[in-house]
Amino acid sequence: MSEVRPQLLITVVHGTWPRGLFPKIARFKQWARGLMRRKRLGPPLFWFEEGSPFLDRLSTELADIPHKIRSVPWSGANSIFVRDKTAHILAEDLSAEHAEYPQATQLIIAHSHGGNIALRALYLLRKRDASGLCGAEMPTPLVVTLATPFFEVQHADLGDRPSVIRFLVLYAMAFLVLTALLFISGVPLLDEFGTYALKVTVKLLTHARLPTLDESGAAVVIAGLLALPFALSGFLWWDSGRAPARQRHIDDLNDATRLGEIVSAQAQRLLIIRAIEDEASLTLAQGTILVYAAAATIAGIGAVLAFIFFRLLGLLSFAFSKFSLAPVLGWKVVALAADTIAALTLSLFGILALARAVHGRELSWSPMECQISTHSTPDAIGLSKIVTLVRRIHLKSLRHGIYEHEDCVKVISDWVRSQLCAMPVRQETG
Repeated sequence: MSEVRPQLLITVVHGTWPRGLFPKIARFKQWARGLMRRKRLGPPLFWFEEGSPFLDRLSTELADIPHKIRSVPWSGANSIFVRDKTAHILAEDLSAEHAEYPQATQLIIAHSHGGNIALRALYLLRKRDASGLCGAEMPTPLVVTLATPFFEVQHADLGDRPSVIRFLVLYAMAFLVLTALLFISGVPLLDEFGTYALKVTVKLLTHARLPTLDESGAAVVIAGLLALPFALSGFLWWDSGRAPARQRHIDDLNDATRLGEIVSAQAQRLLIIRAIEDEASLTLAQGTILVYAAAATIAGIGAVLAFIFFRLLGLLSFAFSKFSLAPVLGWKVVALAADTIAALTLSLFGILALARAVHGRELSWSPMECQISTHSTPDAIGLSKIVTLVRRIHLKSLRHGIYEHEDCVKVISDWVRSQLCAMPVRQETG
C-alpha cells in the first residue's frame, strides 16, 4: 500500500526563551517527563512539542487534510545573529522540503521572534530567487505569525548626541576611578607645595580665585584635571578611530534583521494574529522609551556636568567666578554632587544598554547611531488578514502565550482552509 503523501507541510517555529529564562531547569523537566510519560505524569508539553494541546487541536481541526508537522529546533536566544542563522537554516529546509514534496502546500506557524525568523527566511528565498543562482522553483509557503514584534535595525542620524554621550561616559568613568585612587592611595593632597602649585595653575589659566581647598576639594579638582586627557584620548579613539567598525556593525545588524517589503502575492499568504496588552510588546515599548529617556537625560546632564567640573576647575572665564558654589556649600557637598552626577551618568548609560538589549543582546554594545523599528505588522502591500484576539475568560497564563487562546487554532484552521480553497469540516448534529 502506497504511503499517503501530505497535502500540507506544517513547520512550527517557537520564539525567544520558549523554555523560560532557565533552560537547564526546563531540560531537567523534559528528562523527568520522559521518564514518567507512561504514567502521564510530569509538567505539560511546550506548545511546539509533539503531543502538545496546541498541536493536537491543530491536527484535529485539519484532520481531513493529509498533513505533517515538524518543529524547527533552535536555542531561542535573544540574539539577532542567532535568529538570522536560524532563518538561513529554515530557508534551506523549506527549499529541500519543497523539492521533495513539490505538490504540497507549506505552512509556517511562528510565535514571537519566530515570526521574524520566518519572514527573514522568506526574504532570503526571494533574494535567492531574484539573483537567479538557483534554477529550482522557490517555495512560497503560507505563514501565520503569533504575537510577533516585527523588528528591523536601521541606521539613524542623531547629530552630535552619540558623541556627547560617549565623551561624558568616558569622562565620568575616569573621574570616579581617579577620585577613588586619590583617596585610597593615601597620598597627602594638601601639602604646602601641592596647594600652591594648584592655585598657580588655575591662576594662569583663568585669573580666577580658587576658594580654600580641603581634602575633598583637592580630590575633585585633581581628579577632574587628570580625567580630562584620559577622556579625550578615549573619546578620540572611540569616536573617530572606531567609526569604520561601528558602521560595519550597524550594516551587519541591518542585514541580519532585514525583512524587506512583502509584495502582494506573498502578503496574501500571510496571517497575523496578535493580542491586546501583549507582555512582550509592552516590554519592547518600555525598552524603546527607556532608550530615548536615558540618552536624552545623559545629554542633558552634560551641560550641568560641564558647568560643575569646568567651573570648579577654574576653566571658565573670570566673570563666572562669583557664581562658584564651593564657598556656599562647602567642598564636601560639591565633591558629593560631582561624584553623584558621574555615577548617575554611568548608571543611565547602563540602563541605556540594558533597554536596547531587550530587542537583542547585540544591541547592548552596538553603536548608538542605529534606530530600532518594532511594529505589530510588517511593511507589506495587501496583507491577507490581521486578527486581534481578545481574551474573554481569565487565565493565569501571559497574553503573549497567544497559542493558548481558545480561538487561536480555529482562526488558523479557517484561514488555511480558505487558502487551500477547502470547505470547513461540518460537524454532524444528533
